Amino acid sequence: MALAVTGAHRLMVESKTRKSVFLQEAVGALELEAGVATARFEELLAKPDLHEAHDLVTIRAVRIEARVLMSIQAFARPGGLIFLFRGAAGEPAETVIPPLVWQATFPLVESLRSRLVVLEKRPTGRGVPRGTP
Repeated sequence: MALAVTGAHRLMVESKTRKSVFLQEAVGALELEAGVATARFEELLAKPDLHEAHDLVTIRAVRIEARVLMSIQAFARPGGLIFLFRGAAGEPAETVIPPLVWQATFPLVESLRSRLVVLEKRPTGRGVPRGTP
């Protein structure tokens, strides 16, 4: 994504040190505008400066449950998107609860039955007119 869309800052989060070091080396070698955090996403919840600070949050290799989605959505700004890279097992539809809403599902690799699920974080609280979907 960093190669396709220039000019935006990215923060990649990887819990395994070996993979995190690889990402740091790749960012440096490709001169990308991106940071790499060696942490689990749960650890980053304690950093208020990351809350509602991102237009797009992508998730892969994480078991998607309602608790996980509620945690992850904290990083997306209202109106921001969450991309879930999913395998054949499980549908997130039953785990999507406000302020998240399902937007679309796109097939990725047909033989693996993988797909990309797109969620949007809807604005909540003050400033949202009554009856706004």
